Amino acid sequence: MRLSTSGIIFVLAGAALIVTAYRFALPGLLPAGLLLLALVILSALLITWGTRRVSITIRTGLPTVALPQSRERHPLAHEGKEVEVDALVTNTGRLAIPSSKIDFVAAEGFGDSTVGRVPSLAHGASQTVLTSFTPNRRGLSGINTVLMTVSGPFGLVTRKKKVLAEYPVAVSVPILPARIPSDSAIRPARLDDGKVRAGHTARDFHTREYVPGDDLRHVHWPSTAKSGELMVRHEADEETLYALIVIDLKGDDDHPDALEIEFLLAAAAAAGTAFLRADYEVFVVAPGHQIRFKGQRDIDRLRLLTALVEAGSVQLPSHDNPNHIVICAVDDVRGKQLAAQFSRRVPVTIRSLDDITDLTMVGLSEDLPDSWTTFDSKRVKR
Repeated sequence: MRLSTSGIIFVLAGAALIVTAYRFALPGLLPAGLLLLALVILSALLITWGTRRVSITIRTGLPTVALPQSRERHPLAHEGKEVEVDALVTNTGRLAIPSSKIDFVAAEGFGDSTVGRVPSLAHGASQTVLTSFTPNRRGLSGINTVLMTVSGPFGLVTRKKKVLAEYPVAVSVPILPARIPSDSAIRPARLDDGKVRAGHTARDFHTREYVPGDDLRHVHWPSTAKSGELMVRHEADEETLYALIVIDLKGDDDHPDALEIEFLLAAAAAAGTAFLRADYEVFVVAPGHQIRFKGQRDIDRLRLLTALVEAGSVQLPSHDNPNHIVICAVDDVRGKQLAAQFSRRVPVTIRSLDDITDLTMVGLSEDLPDSWTTFDSKRVKR
């Protein structure tokens, strides 16, 4: 709470009248001096009492999303996309509230702070204040605090009150357009088609590499002889196409920095979205996270993951049989090191910062290499 210019003048004038009344024996000035001070005190009491019962409710059109196996839900926004906010201010107190100013203080990375105006509110009255923000950085941000500034009666005292502590929002990297080819080349190159007969029926099957624990009775000897590796039958109706996306954010010195991380996460998000829309399951392995996404309904969850991931090295799964692997790494050397951990029969796509010559901005499709929006079945030499 602070005195306005008028309030300061009233206090000084009142104090001067009281001093003059006692010093020069002019009792007629005493009531005037006391009245001026009383008006300031009354204004402060009324504004304090009147703003005790003010509530504000934030509403946005953002989806509220949680990661699988997590109960913590976050409103989810796109980086670079405007977020419209409705703030409902309600006076639940007994006294009317004069017109006021609302300050929306944005957290770092959520855009510029904004200001709104609220007319005087009677008891039980409400007013909606519209504002908007444009996030410019991925991560957890949002509205840091909401402050209400009200002037008391006679404009003598001004009070600034925090009416909302915070409204957190998760900001994902931009989801850039990407596509996988419609031909079967992207399908599991490690699998051979065939049929297994049981009685008078035949069922489609594929073959895959043997892993410890497989039944040796299912070894498919023709494929084993052809590939030089032990192969086992895998019935087609048990096969679910899925892609493995590896996000490795480990580098040397100060790399990758925040902008470089955003490029890599944008590449991973574009790949994951493309595969989910093609009815693949997507298994994302990132620093501190190993999450499987299923169907287009999980695209928002994938976006949320890009907002929560922090820099660090990735821990590869002990064993997996993906149909396609996408590796997002700081450079080609690191990408090929990770690719070497997987079977040579699995197609691998590497996205690295070596593909980008100008790390100036992320958010628009033209800022990323054209090759990052498509996938081919060419295998990395390893």
